[in-house]
Amino acid sequence: MRKFYSLIILLVVGLTSVSAQTDSLRMEQEGGKNFVIHKVLSGQTLYSLSKRYLTSVDAIKKENPTLASGLQVGQTLKIPYGGNVSAAPASATVTNEITHTVAAGETLFAISRKYNVAVANIKAWNSLSSNSLALNQKLKIRQEKAVSPQEVSQPQTTTEQPEEVTPTTTAPSEQPTETPKTDEVLVIEEAPQNNYPGSEFKQYEVEGVAEVIEEDEPSSKFFALHRTAKIGTVIKVRNLMNDLTVYVRVVGTIPETTDNENVIIKLNKRAYDNLKAIDKRFRVELSYFN
Repeated sequence: MRKFYSLIILLVVGLTSVSAQTDSLRMEQEGGKNFVIHKVLSGQTLYSLSKRYLTSVDAIKKENPTLASGLQVGQTLKIPYGGNVSAAPASATVTNEITHTVAAGETLFAISRKYNVAVANIKAWNSLSSNSLALNQKLKIRQEKAVSPQEVSQPQTTTEQPEEVTPTTTAPSEQPTETPKTDEVLVIEEAPQNNYPGSEFKQYEVEGVAEVIEEDEPSSKFFALHRTAKIGTVIKVRNLMNDLTVYVRVVGTIPETTDNENVIIKLNKRAYDNLKAIDKRFRVELSYFN
């Protein structure tokens, strides 16, 4: 097994670097259509973006009236996506928006855990430039749920937080996930809990950039390279653009190179394909114990 890990690490060190495309911020669904929220980088054009997202220049202009004054670096665009991003064609998602009133002592992190959403999303929905909150401040919270095509209707919206709302945060082992086929997941066995003499595990939840490992012969397993997690650690990886999730096992350390400076995890091809990412580099949320 150690020989296998060594081969994997040597393979990654020798890989040719891929360009960082972290300009695809997230995926949104509106009226049954998929849209990519894209931040314009230097050198990009409407034509190149239309080819990348399988749409047309006219369709991009139609969704973004601000383009009448020209394309600007740093501009955020709502781009119709012509590809297939659905993990389960027999289902769709609807968004439920509620208003949360900030209580005394509440933080953005506590609110994000309560509704099982990312802090970055709460800040984006409410145009917050910092983590500071005021007592009785109103925050918009969006939550998505999967429904069958027969159930899809107009997005449901409520204006006030229901009195009976209870925290949706669950322990990492109880997080709701789609049950994959048994031959596509890592089987994780719980270690015995009797008289464990070591130190307690610490839970980590971080967001950052993931990158796919280009493999000559793709593996049938789900594995990854990480900067600090111990070899053997199982990490839950969530694609922030479409909420798809996979579990991977750490088999090595990310090489300390300039190309890897902003990468927090490298995923093998099978894990990358199951997350249905659009770019070679994309934003993810990692959850694990170490």
